[in-house]
Amino acid sequence: MSDPSQPEPTPELPPDIPPPPDIRSPQGNVPTYGSSDDPKGRKKSKDRSHPTDTYPPLRQKRGCGRGCGCFLGFVLLLLAALAGGLFYFGPGRFVSKGYQAVNLGADATVDAAPTEPTCYFASGKVDWQVPVTTVPVAIIAREIHVVGDFHEEASITGVKVIATESARFAKDLEVIAAEFTDLGITLKGELTGRVMKSLP
Repeated sequence: MSDPSQPEPTPELPPDIPPPPDIRSPQGNVPTYGSSDDPKGRKKSKDRSHPTDTYPPLRQKRGCGRGCGCFLGFVLLLLAALAGGLFYFGPGRFVSKGYQAVNLGADATVDAAPTEPTCYFASGKVDWQVPVTTVPVAIIAREIHVVGDFHEEASITGVKVIATESARFAKDLEVIAAEFTDLGITLKGELTGRVMKSLP
C-alpha cells in the first residue's frame, strides 16, 4: 500500500515526449483560472482572472451619446412626417383625386387652359393668366397672381396669393395662404381653406 502523503511517481516517458505540465497551484490548495502572460504570474490591471470578476469601466463616450441618437431619430421622423404632410396637402391630395400634376419649375406664367383636372406647382411665382378655365385646377406656389374665369372648383395654395377683380369663380374656391389679397373677386360658391392674413 502506498503512502497518501507522498505523490505518486511519474512514469518514465520516452525522451522525445516532453513531461506533462505541473498544474498545481504554487500557493497550495487554491483554485487557479488560466494563466497570465507575465512569467512571474502577476495579473495585469486590465486582465480578468475569474468569470465572475467585473469588467473594467468603459471609457466615457464623448459627444452626445445615446440621447443624441434618439433626438436625431425623432428629427428624421418629424421631417418625414412633414414631407408626407406637405406632399398630401400639396400635389398629393390632388393626384389622389385624379388630377394631372404639372411642375412649372421656379417662376412661370400659365396662359393656356388645361383640358383635364390639373395641379400646377412651382417653387417660385405663378402668374395665372388663363381667360377661361373649364376644369378643376389647383395651383401651389410661393406667390400666386390669379385672373380669369373658373367654371369649376379651384384651389390656390401659397405664401402670398393675390386675386384681382377680374378673377371670377363659379364654384368653390379654396385658399390656403399666409397672406391673401382679395382685390374684388366674384365668388358664386364657398370660400374655404385657411388664411393667416387677409388683405382687401
